[in-house]
Amino acid sequence: MNQAIPRELIIWAIFFIVVSLFFQFLHECGHGFGSQIDGVHVSTGFNRVGDVGKRPSDQDFRSEQIITWTLNSGGLLGPFVNWMFAIVFTILLMFYSKTNLKAFFIGGIAIINALMRFLPMTIFFIGASKGELWLEDEVSCGLRAIEGINFPMPLLDFKILSKSQSALFLSEPKLYFWPILSFIISLVCLVSTYWKLNKLFNEIICSRLYRWFFWFLPFILWPLIYIIGSFLDNMIRINW
Repeated sequence: MNQAIPRELIIWAIFFIVVSLFFQFLHECGHGFGSQIDGVHVSTGFNRVGDVGKRPSDQDFRSEQIITWTLNSGGLLGPFVNWMFAIVFTILLMFYSKTNLKAFFIGGIAIINALMRFLPMTIFFIGASKGELWLEDEVSCGLRAIEGINFPMPLLDFKILSKSQSALFLSEPKLYFWPILSFIISLVCLVSTYWKLNKLFNEIICSRLYRWFFWFLPFILWPLIYIIGSFLDNMIRINW
């Protein structure tokens, strides 16, 4: 039994890294497909949306990106991909009563997609509590509620404006609708999935130390996944 624990941890780590990168890619494809629906041409990879034919290493990577006041598919479909997979795989996991790899992987997919929105939303709310505006996907969806701003405007100009007038944006209650919705969806999926996995795998991961390491491994690996994703983002691009 003790020999199986390190093997499970290794499998969990490899699975989490590989599948996280895959769903990061799908998240960006959601932005790309949504932008195509809106009639906007962009490039996507593993991390950021930019101009067609440009890579993140290019100085003018986002020189043509425009921030509008409208709720658009390009901004919404990225998070929607993660919400959909998080909800569907959380529900699927609830039907499992046996401890097996299939349940293990289904729970992992739910956790991965929930974390992909839970972590950015947590950063946004922490920043907002300090008077700082973090422009996440869900925040962009709520910009139409802000009055007195001349939208549309180039992304680079908006970043300068959002830093100098962050209080104006953060004082608008409607700006928080999509971030709160995204946070609730991801948190419910995380809590439900961890509860179910702990119930299924409690007898296998019997050591308290290994159990804590097992459940917190996704959070520990996230900086590494971000670094790998940023590297791949500059190497692999899709022009929509």
